[in-house]
Amino acid sequence: MAAISLALLTAMPSAAYAFAPNPQASTLGEMSAKQNADSQQWLMADGDDDDDDDDDDDDKKNRNRNRGRDRDDDDKKRVVRIDLNRAKNLARQAAESANGGIRYYRAEASMHGPAQNCPYVDNGDSWTFTFTGNSVGSQTKTIQSVVTVYKNTSRIVTAYNGPVRTATVQQTQVTNFSSSQRTVLVELLRGNCTCNNLLTSATRTEIVRQSRSLPPSIQKQLLRGKGLPPGIAKKLVRLPKQVNTYVNLPANYDLVVIGSNVLLLDQVNYVVVDYISNVIL
Repeated sequence: MAAISLALLTAMPSAAYAFAPNPQASTLGEMSAKQNADSQQWLMADGDDDDDDDDDDDDKKNRNRNRGRDRDDDDKKRVVRIDLNRAKNLARQAAESANGGIRYYRAEASMHGPAQNCPYVDNGDSWTFTFTGNSVGSQTKTIQSVVTVYKNTSRIVTAYNGPVRTATVQQTQVTNFSSSQRTVLVELLRGNCTCNNLLTSATRTEIVRQSRSLPPSIQKQLLRGKGLPPGIAKKLVRLPKQVNTYVNLPANYDLVVIGSNVLLLDQVNYVVVDYISNVIL
């Protein structure tokens, strides 16, 4: 019994030592674990920071891009608004000049207000303003002006300035060319007009290629106001609508060239309303 007790007492320090924590190992383990945790935490934080930086960069880029678009949109709106307003002022000033100046003439109120509220038509390359006016001291609108202001040039054309015309006659009813319209169209097609730029070189070439006088029977048919024969209708050359604006013809009529003749066609019934013969020499 004594021998057994002595053996147990001898073995206990070894067992106790085996199960006792090693201060150095514990310290190294804690340090390693802490380093690993710190490393993982640093990696995670670094990743989050990168994401935040990328998000911030993306947000900044998007904000700058949106600001740029907004500025571009604002600039475009501003340019259009300024151009139209300037055109309105030029049209009013042309009417004032044609009627003796502001001491004698006053354009309608819309020509003094916001450009969007004045009576105008956008022709693509120009604006046409049709407005009334009166003598200073009178409230009755007795004068009507039709002024076209071109967008990309300094050209201003006063197509009409005279007594007020009814909207029906001005816009839908045309029975023949006026003498001034005949003169301008002849000069335009012969290349002698200040408005020669209304026709491109391609259009002029096309006109010249088919510039042959129509047979006498077709001439008589045109005079009677009948429709065009299908074979003849295929050869016609349409003049651009800017010519209508320039000579003050409604847009619901076509100006076409057949042979050496200029025809005024009713778009609805496709009937010849009037024509000028032997324009092309």
